[in-house]
Amino acid sequence: MSQAEQAAARRRERWILLAVLAGLVAVVVVVGGGIGLQAWRTGRAPVAVAEPASPPATISAGQPVTYGAADAPKVVTLFSDFHCPHCAEFHEAYGPVLEQARQVGRIRLEVYPMAFIDAGSTAAANAFGCAAEAGFAPGYYAGLFANPILRWSDAQLLALPAAVGATSTPAFEACVTGRTHAAWVESINAGAGQRGVTATPTVLVDGAVVDVSKLTPDDLAAMINP
Repeated sequence: MSQAEQAAARRRERWILLAVLAGLVAVVVVVGGGIGLQAWRTGRAPVAVAEPASPPATISAGQPVTYGAADAPKVVTLFSDFHCPHCAEFHEAYGPVLEQARQVGRIRLEVYPMAFIDAGSTAAANAFGCAAEAGFAPGYYAGLFANPILRWSDAQLLALPAAVGATSTPAFEACVTGRTHAAWVESINAGAGQRGVTATPTVLVDGAVVDVSKLTPDDLAAMINP
């Protein structure tokens, strides 16, 4: 091998070494950033939202959390996961339409909190059941979707009532930390599967599935405000 060829080989070796080192640095940055993101998701406090309270609910296996006038002319059924990005987008776009209709007695909401994305989904769904029992389901529901990036640690779930203008109680706190409604969450998942619900959000109006991919807020308003 000539001196020129040897020099070229050494240059190639240096470039290969630099590329390997750069790759290792990138891995460290990504892993470190991932760890930092998870710590942020777990430790960050939820942002505040404001929604009216609702009467305390009874949590029953396979049954939704229901709020709104019992004699409302329309029933809107929602299958959602609190860590589902599209569910958060749906709530942001259509939540105000649903809440306004609920407040004037036009609809009754049936909420099935599914949990299939991660452990935070399950913890949040359980806590939502606890909030329904405590009488602040609408606000807690809105608060969960207003903070979709959070990990939903127990500390975050316990901080959420204050962020949505509700008053926490020892019973609510014990329900959250003790995962009192874990079996209920599992029953919601099982029931959704039996009904053929394969994606979230799934929305029904008076039992008829709505194609949310083509829906606009005005379309939904027209459906529920005859």
